[in-house]
Amino acid sequence: MNRITELEKLKKEKIGKTDSNLYIGKIYEPDLVNLLKKCYQCARCSGVCQISKVQKFTPSRIIQMILEGFEDEIINSQVLWDCLMCNSCLQHCPKDINFADIVRIARYKMRLNDIQNPDRSIAHKGIYPLMSELMVQDNINIERPLDWIPKGCNVSNKGEILYYVGCLPLFNYEFEGSTSIAESTLKIICQLERDPVVVLKNETCCGHDLYWGQAKFEAFIELGKKNLSNFEDAGIKTIITACAECYRTFKIDYPNIFEEFNNKFEVKHIIEYIFDKWKQGEVQFKNPNESNDVIPFTYHDPCRLSRFLPKENKVIENVREIFKHLKTIGYDFKEMEHNKENSYCCGVNSWMNCNEKSKALRYKRLLEAKAVGTKMITSCPKCRMHLRCLKKDYEDFSSIDIIDFSEFLVDMIEVVNSNEPKGEK
Repeated sequence: MNRITELEKLKKEKIGKTDSNLYIGKIYEPDLVNLLKKCYQCARCSGVCQISKVQKFTPSRIIQMILEGFEDEIINSQVLWDCLMCNSCLQHCPKDINFADIVRIARYKMRLNDIQNPDRSIAHKGIYPLMSELMVQDNINIERPLDWIPKGCNVSNKGEILYYVGCLPLFNYEFEGSTSIAESTLKIICQLERDPVVVLKNETCCGHDLYWGQAKFEAFIELGKKNLSNFEDAGIKTIITACAECYRTFKIDYPNIFEEFNNKFEVKHIIEYIFDKWKQGEVQFKNPNESNDVIPFTYHDPCRLSRFLPKENKVIENVREIFKHLKTIGYDFKEMEHNKENSYCCGVNSWMNCNEKSKALRYKRLLEAKAVGTKMITSCPKCRMHLRCLKKDYEDFSSIDIIDFSEFLVDMIEVVNSNEPKGEK
């Protein structure tokens, strides 16, 4: 299906009138060799590559060819559309070479040169990235449904605390129950905030999928500008999200483009938000019901939280500190064999490469989950959706309940210093 037509024409006209090209230089390096000079070909990247477990894909060989002057051959081969961009290789690289960044830039070069179209790799016929692109246009308004907001939760369109919902309400049309994540997250925040929580009906996509999946940098920048404007207009100081991809985008990618972003906004994943409230003594966790069997649970680390953040970021340690505490009061937390930075990828980020090969990775992940528990917790909507999707195909995994972190904790949280919301929606 050709989706260029008027949308592409409008996008090019808009970009031509903006200063987006000034931002491009901050996220684009035209010479890939400059990013690879430190590589001394130890081949650890190939040894830990997750997609190489289910198909032929050799990062070290790709890097070698680029260093030897065969960049054009690599780009023309289309092999870089197959990369999961899970960043397992970065965790083991002695020179901290970010192969996912290499792939992202190479994909952008492919687009500049009209070498190939990635549509063959985009899941669900490209519907969700297309929605993101539509949000770039000033003459197209996509209003997000707000019927998922819990009763009694006091929300506003202006204030200091924003719950950035992301595209969850849009996913709900195809992935039933997606708004349960949004509902649980907002319910938690509303219990702990005295002032109304900001939820924007005109919220704009963060652009993660266009940036990493399809390398549509111009569209990503325009979405970033819209979000920045929306946040400033609403008077936001703190952004809370339950999406690993949105979190990474606001925490790392936006500040790389918009230099004042970190000075204007504090970004928190719901894990960090609950962890901080717990450490401040505002939250405690309820003991398990003695009349019920304690269900063993495990945690699946999303790539964007475990391998796409600076080493000083402690979000994956924060979530485990919470779980270890839950274990001391009677819950049963168990780690899967591959966890934290070594966690298996679900095989699909940015709506790319949902195929039989990535399904093989999800199968391996669910085998690990089944070995340690009957409930799998995660903090990425896409991980939750695609692991659930595979579960439907195999009766062996029917006993595994796959839920989001917010859904897991929403009924366990007890407010110590109660800040009852003032009024209802």
